[in-house]
Amino acid sequence: MSAMFDEAFRASALFPCVQFVSFLAIGAMVGWLLSRPRSRSSWFSSLSMIGVCGAWMGAEFAHLFGQAELGGANELTAAAIGALWLAHAWRRLHPPEAGDDIAIHQSHA
Repeated sequence: MSAMFDEAFRASALFPCVQFVSFLAIGAMVGWLLSRPRSRSSWFSSLSMIGVCGAWMGAEFAHLFGQAELGGANELTAAAIGALWLAHAWRRLHPPEAGDDIAIHQSHA
């Protein structure tokens, strides 16, 4: 099954938009999963954007270290790990303050 998936994704990865759409889907799923425990719908958009960036970074690091080929299942796994790591780090570094409904830190100066 994995070999068949690798062949299909590798063939479609020749088109850059397929990889980008895959990263968008991974980032959106990660954003949805991490915003769900706090039931804050306003966190979904920022965590999804951070998840997409993390997915791209995870895939690029996997390529850099020679652990994934373009369009393979290892690339998608690395993208998911990168998205989870970066979105989780973002959520921990930017905790919501009392009464805040947005995920972006605002200075109160």
